[in-house]
Amino acid sequence: MRSLRLLALVTGTLALGSACGGDGGTPPTENSGPTASFTVPSCTINVPCEFTSTSTDDVAVTGWSWDFDGDGTADATTATASFTYTAAGSYPVKLTVQDAQGVSNSKTASVTIAPPNPANTPPTAAFTFTCTAGDCSFTSTSTDATPGTIAAYAWDFGDGATAAEPAPSHSYTPVADSTDFTVRLIATDNEGAADTVSQAVRIGPPPNTPPTAGFTFNCNTAATCNFTSTSTDAAPGTIAIFAWSFGDGGASALPNPTHGYAVTVTTDFDVTLTVTDDDGASSSVTQTVTVSPPPPGAEGCTTSGTQVNCFMNVTDSSNIKVKLIGLACDLSGSRVTAPPPSGDQMFLDVCGLAVGDSTKIFGGPGDTAFLYVSGSQVRIKFTQGSKGAGDPPLAAPAGTLTGTFPNWVLSFEDGSHPGDAGEPDFADVVVQVDAIPPVQH
Repeated sequence: MRSLRLLALVTGTLALGSACGGDGGTPPTENSGPTASFTVPSCTINVPCEFTSTSTDDVAVTGWSWDFDGDGTADATTATASFTYTAAGSYPVKLTVQDAQGVSNSKTASVTIAPPNPANTPPTAAFTFTCTAGDCSFTSTSTDATPGTIAAYAWDFGDGATAAEPAPSHSYTPVADSTDFTVRLIATDNEGAADTVSQAVRIGPPPNTPPTAGFTFNCNTAATCNFTSTSTDAAPGTIAIFAWSFGDGGASALPNPTHGYAVTVTTDFDVTLTVTDDDGASSSVTQTVTVSPPPPGAEGCTTSGTQVNCFMNVTDSSNIKVKLIGLACDLSGSRVTAPPPSGDQMFLDVCGLAVGDSTKIFGGPGDTAFLYVSGSQVRIKFTQGSKGAGDPPLAAPAGTLTGTFPNWVLSFEDGSHPGDAGEPDFADVVVQVDAIPPVQH
């Protein structure tokens, strides 16, 4: 008598022994394998051919494997799949299905792909596109002669990506420099005739984000304002150019400039900052800056280092005329100037000039005579020059003020000969200052 194991090997079945003992048992239900099934569709060359599994199982089919061209390689693993045949002929289509317990079954059937109809008018492939940076939308405008219709679209976007719909969208990977991609569309009609069209699509780098201009400011009591740019630019951009317009004709290209205003009364200035990034994009911002003149000091002269500052009170709006009425100095580079708000360089190297030389204080609009309004102060500064080689050290300069509005006399001691008899005599540079009515235009 053959053993069960040998019997199983011979018959291809496995006999299971009955349960031992007296409690019996329920024998397992025998699995029925799946049955592979599908219907061969009508297929056209170059048009996707749709296949659908109609396979059955006593429980469920859980796996599908299609070989559409008989090369022994699975072309799809879903219940429904498509395949495009690019050459006419007869092809074996094999479907292998499997159930949950691993039992499989196969079916093979032939599909015939007819050659294109020579009488058919091929379609005309065409498309349009629009791109924003690297994001593109494509639309097929392909046509086919009636009664033909476009049955298949095959897009190649030139970067390895493809699509099979009439109006696909595609995003290109950002590029550092402008790059041309050749986009190809193959349009196939319902009888298998096809046409191809290609276009170059230029993709540039991501769009530059313009900078955002901004600044803060602080103005001190000397009519001088400190400006700080707070402008920003999105990475990887950087701000390359700063262009300041201070509202009084002044300008700067520094990121954080300081600017002094020439004012005798509180004045508003519109300050504009324009920033430009390294890709050429710009942004501007304007703020109103209120500037007040320096507070008036005591009338008279004070010495600080090598400078003497003299202040004269103006009680009626006036222009100022300055005249040299005494010179007894020989220091090189001594000068008499009018600091802001006028900022006029009146007598440079004054020791080399002549008694009687005179000038108005300029610095008004268009470099006209500066107008000192009522309640403001005229400020005139004497700056000590340089001693000659072998001369003794210089003493500090000094100055005196006599007179009241509208006429004053400034007497400066340049401090060049501190040991000489009679020094200081305040006769080294003597300046007459006269307030005159402004010229009416």
